[in-house]
Parts: sequence; C-alpha cells; structure tokens
Amino acid sequence: MTLAPPNSALAGVGLTDASYCATCGIRRTSLCGALTVEEMSLLSPIARHKRLPAGQTFSFQGEESTAFANIEAGVAKLVRGAADGRTQIVGLLFQSDFLGSAALPQAPNEEPHSIIAVSDLDLCVFPRKPFETLVADHPTMENALLRRCVSELNLARDWMVLLGRKTAGERVASFLYYVAQKLQGRGCQPGEGFDLPLDRSEIADYIGLTTETVSRQITNLRKARVIELSTARHICRVDMEALKARTGF
Repeated sequence: MTLAPPNSALAGVGLTDASYCATCGIRRTSLCGALTVEEMSLLSPIARHKRLPAGQTFSFQGEESTAFANIEAGVAKLVRGAADGRTQIVGLLFQSDFLGSAALPQAPNEEPHSIIAVSDLDLCVFPRKPFETLVADHPTMENALLRRCVSELNLARDWMVLLGRKTAGERVASFLYYVAQKLQGRGCQPGEGFDLPLDRSEIADYIGLTTETVSRQITNLRKARVIELSTARHICRVDMEALKARTGF
C-alpha cells in the first residue's frame, strides 16, 4: 500500500566528495565505520548529501526502493499502513541509523513501510543500483548490513514483549528509556535532557496506549522525580537508573 503520491523528496541531491566523508561526524558509528579505506573510496563517489525537512517522506510503503541513506542528524519514523487507511508507527531511526534494509542481497525491492522525517533530517544518500553492486562485491559491507538487520530484529522482538506483556507504566518508561539511550549515544550526556521525537498521540500509537494514558504515566514519572519537563516535548532531566527500574526489564 502507498501512503502518498510518488516520492520526489530526493530530487536535487548534492555530491558528497571524499573530503566530506573524511570529516563526517557519524562515520565511526554508522555503516561506514565497518568499511576499509578501499571500500570507502568506492562508496564516496556515489554518496549524496540531502536535507529532508520535517514531515517529508524519504520512501513510501509499497513503492520500489530507489535509494538508501545514513542519518547524519535528526529522527525518522517508520510507518506501516493498512488497506483501510489506518497507519501504525512501527519504529524510530536516529543519527547513525541506516535507512533501507532492502539493500541486502535477495531482499524484496518494495519498501515494507514509509520512512518519514520527524525532525529535519540530514542524510547521506546512496542510489540503490550502485550501492547494491558495492554490497554484492564487498562482503564487509554485506556483513555490516546483516549485523544492523539482526539488531533491528532483536529490537522488534523486545517491542513485541512491550506490546504484549508490559503494563502501561512499563511501556511509557521503556519508550523514554529507549529514546534517552539512543540520544545519549549521539552526544547527550547521562542525566541530561532531550526533546521527545513524538508527541503524546504518536507515542500512544507507537506503544499501543491511549493519549490520555501516556500523559498520565508521564505525569506519574514527573511526580516521582524520575524525569523533569520544561515543556510538553522537552525532558530537561532524567534519572536513568530510576527510569530503567520502571521498564520491567
């Protein structure tokens, strides 16, 4: 199912040269961190830099995959649509994450979900055909992609437990802990604040609760001094150990 008209969000992408790759801030933590100098010299010429504004779509569910990308900055959401028009947020992607598991050999060419920018996204984009050729010729790149797919699979299994067995409080705590962990790995120090990538209704959609329940559970965490909020979307302080204790893990 396609959620929107054909994607034109990648039009006008500028070239990325080797010097840009050499100074890239996410090189070590992204897919490129597993590559040799020779492999990077082959990848750099096909790489393109793209700014994707918040709300725009990188790729649409059901359409043929045309490009892959590393997230240099920003947050994206994965959205799955049903035939009757209902949609479900099924994942979040952060800085250093890779857009497009279809790059693996024998993977279906159709996008399994839509990838939408939650915030402005800075992307390093790779056109599908030349990227797939590089992956097929270089086992290191294929292994790096497989490791990322295994990580995504494990996360999906964790989310199945969250949706099927956890209480409302544990679900909200798990979501906040997951986001805080992802952002702390990208420069946010332990205990420091962060902006929530989703609003209350989107969080509710993601973790299978009502908006009112999400708001009530966040209020409970605030009253227990596990988190402090300066606005509805900004958590200015978080006690990671106390939050982890409430996740049910």
